[in-house]
Amino acid sequence: MGFTKVRGSCLCGGIEYEVEISDKRILNCYCTRCQKAHGAAFATMAFAKGETLRFLKGESMLHEYKTASGSRSFCGECGSRLMNFAPNKADYLGISLSCVDGDAGVGPVASISIETKAPWVEIPADPPSYEGMPHRIPETE
Repeated sequence: MGFTKVRGSCLCGGIEYEVEISDKRILNCYCTRCQKAHGAAFATMAFAKGETLRFLKGESMLHEYKTASGSRSFCGECGSRLMNFAPNKADYLGISLSCVDGDAGVGPVASISIETKAPWVEIPADPPSYEGMPHRIPETE
């Protein structure tokens, strides 16, 4: 699996970061939690190497909404949803691809949790779609 180093920022520009995201683990998530957190029909999240996350500015502006499964982090000034963490931040890091600056040169390999999509959303045939989170996504291996 390859990784791409990207830079990202929030809407107001108060937070800037760089991180390495997976080229093969980028998912469109249609779960109701992502819909509500992003205020959109789905969220495109890229798995990333947690140890490569480096804030260039504004780390103190990062706020977290904590749940049993981890936290969703956002800018305290503009509200941009930036990333998700597992309870142990070393275990999982998901980056909102929409907050990556410029063209990352990568895109989603699958759509997940389609069983909870909004009724007015049409999911395209490509990339492949799954109910819930599949244990294995063929395109990622």
